Amino acid sequence: MGKEQSNKAVALTLTSEEVELRKRWLEFSASDEELIELELDVLVADHIDELIESMYAHFLTFEETRSYFPNEQILKRAQVAQKDYFIRLTKGTYDTEYANDRLRVGATHHRIDLDPKWYIGAYNRVLAWFLPKVIDKYNGDKEKLGRAVSALMKVVFFDMGLAIDCYISAKETALRQHTDAIRELETERRVTKSILENSPVGIISLDKDMVCLECNDKFIELVDCDTRSDIVTKQIFDVAPGLKPALFREVLSSGQFSKHSGVALKLSRKNETESNYFDWLAWPIKDNDGKVTGLVAMFTNTTANVLLQQQREDFVATLTHDLKTPVSATTRAVRFLLDGDFGPVPETQVEVLETILQSNTALYSLVQTLLDVYRFDSGVKEFHMASCDMVSLITRIISEIMPLAREKGVTIQASLPQSAAEVICDQDEIRRVVQNLIDNSLKFTPGGGSITVTLSQLETLTTVSVTDTGKGIPEENRPKLFQRFWQAGSTGRYYASTGLGLYLCRRIVEGHGGKIWCEDTQGPGTTFCFELLTKGPDTAIAAAT
Repeated sequence: MGKEQSNKAVALTLTSEEVELRKRWLEFSASDEELIELELDVLVADHIDELIESMYAHFLTFEETRSYFPNEQILKRAQVAQKDYFIRLTKGTYDTEYANDRLRVGATHHRIDLDPKWYIGAYNRVLAWFLPKVIDKYNGDKEKLGRAVSALMKVVFFDMGLAIDCYISAKETALRQHTDAIRELETERRVTKSILENSPVGIISLDKDMVCLECNDKFIELVDCDTRSDIVTKQIFDVAPGLKPALFREVLSSGQFSKHSGVALKLSRKNETESNYFDWLAWPIKDNDGKVTGLVAMFTNTTANVLLQQQREDFVATLTHDLKTPVSATTRAVRFLLDGDFGPVPETQVEVLETILQSNTALYSLVQTLLDVYRFDSGVKEFHMASCDMVSLITRIISEIMPLAREKGVTIQASLPQSAAEVICDQDEIRRVVQNLIDNSLKFTPGGGSITVTLSQLETLTTVSVTDTGKGIPEENRPKLFQRFWQAGSTGRYYASTGLGLYLCRRIVEGHGGKIWCEDTQGPGTTFCFELLTKGPDTAIAAAT
């Protein structure tokens, strides 16, 4: 007996030897087959519609069997199939092809979840319909009647046996598959649990009421609890009072994950005055209908890394601050020399001194940028807000840069409104942003190219854009442009920079409550834009956070 498994059904097949064995066991002989074909088939052929009508009238009186025919179309299709089935029943030649065809019918019964009790009842209905007609046919001839009834019972039991065997085989296969699936799920559960338990990060699962459902050992350690029972079934904010409920509720309401890096949190209940730094992430758990039923949060203690980074930044800030004075002094001394304060300077030395002055000026600018980055990152940078005429500011910057642009053969133009509302901002810092963007465009726009600075205003927003016709920026690099110290490779646009200019622009603009971005452009060239609140942030002096 062979078994073949598919995704839709499980097919049982019989060999010719197995078919013959079944027929011998039922004493189903060739003479029985011949009698059925020659004498009983005519009864079915003459009365098949009556048989089907009788059967389905019986089926439809029971709610359980009626449910298999939810509409008229399915009912008609089932009646046609059933008619073909019983026409074939009395055609004789019960070989392998017949047996396997009947097995396929049994597989269909299993697929639609038709239990054997229903089709055994159907066979009983067939016999109840068939026997009176057989008796009438052999009126008074007991010997022929006995042989006919015997042959009829044998073919019916032969069919019933095939259907039941197929159903049982399908059930066994389904059970094995179910058992295998349970075994696989159990293995996956053990592996997942092992991974979570041995994970170096704290993980906790919450329901929609913020009650802890499960957590791993690392989370127990992070909150300074002794056992899992100290956490499970309790509100997360009772377990870790330092967590902010609003952040978790936002995940539940939005259905989106929330990620935070280097955040100072007080997770310990035993030492609520001590903060550690964590990278943490929370994401929603949804049911099959997409409804949020809870969330999972993951905490990684990054205190050592954050403190080390702070030490590095403090060192750089101190070193940069100490460099500022000698660099400034050197610049002043060179200017004195060029101005002749210490006597005439030979023409051959003027070019050298100008080169030194230019290099020192660039170095001083770098030192100043590093100091400003440190002020932003440490949270001590302040903006001095005042009304600013953006049209005049942009016009002055372009006038200052125009000689350098002409020398390079690049055209700079402005598209400015005739009148614009003044913007509340730190004028010196916004000037740095505009100048930095124009400098970048000038650096990467070849001779014959152009740069356009545009100012536009809506009711509450002021937008400045700088568009050039230079070398564009690959789309995959745009998200990285405003990261600290990032710069593209030798084939990219920003290979000749410290990677701080655009980062500082971002911090300045975001400190004003605005945003800065690089737009998608058709063809070569790049457009950088930044947007400010025309009336400024809520406070007169905005801390750069």
